[in-house]
Amino acid sequence: MVKQGFLNLSDAEQHRIIDAALDEFAEKDYEAASLNNIIARAGISKGSMYHYFANKEDLYFYLINRVLEAKEIFLKKALTELSKPLAEMNFFENLEFQMLASVDFAMQHYREHQLSVRLQNMAEGPLKERLFGDLNRAFEDYVKNMVDAAMQAGEIRDDFDRDFVIRILKFTLMHFIDIYPDFEKFMADDSRALKAEALKLSAFLKKGLQKYSEENL
Repeated sequence: MVKQGFLNLSDAEQHRIIDAALDEFAEKDYEAASLNNIIARAGISKGSMYHYFANKEDLYFYLINRVLEAKEIFLKKALTELSKPLAEMNFFENLEFQMLASVDFAMQHYREHQLSVRLQNMAEGPLKERLFGDLNRAFEDYVKNMVDAAMQAGEIRDDFDRDFVIRILKFTLMHFIDIYPDFEKFMADDSRALKAEALKLSAFLKKGLQKYSEENL
């Protein structure tokens, strides 16, 4: 948990520490990341760091919450720019929006994106459960609600059982970049190539999952 000492810092001082921590955790897995490196990058003393956070885990947990807040703000802004309200979108339009918005977030907030990826890929165990457990459960509930609504609306093929569809979508949304061995190259260029790939994946999922009627054949 963040300590009051950190909250008493100026915005500039807080950002210097956050930037140093994001750099370290974006570059390295949690176990390999060094609190000493973060202290050196931030230009503060070790005693000061422990006045702000109890340990590396507390700092990491604080960063995760900041990333979640940043992504929530980003998605809310993206929703205001939609030509069609989210409530009026069908399941596949919603899925496509989320994938494209995720690409935009990764391009504009690369370190935050990398930290999220490293958290997802962390080895299973007590630490991951503490850091990722609640987030993972909330995400699974979100996917379940999406699938349930789509099935009730008759948008998904009824020859696929609910749990199968949930597993496919959860894996796809959480491990989107694993599908692309050249993800780093896409990121180094611009978002157009990566968005084109996201649209291919969206079309692939729609082709396989959509329940067709005479009017959309």
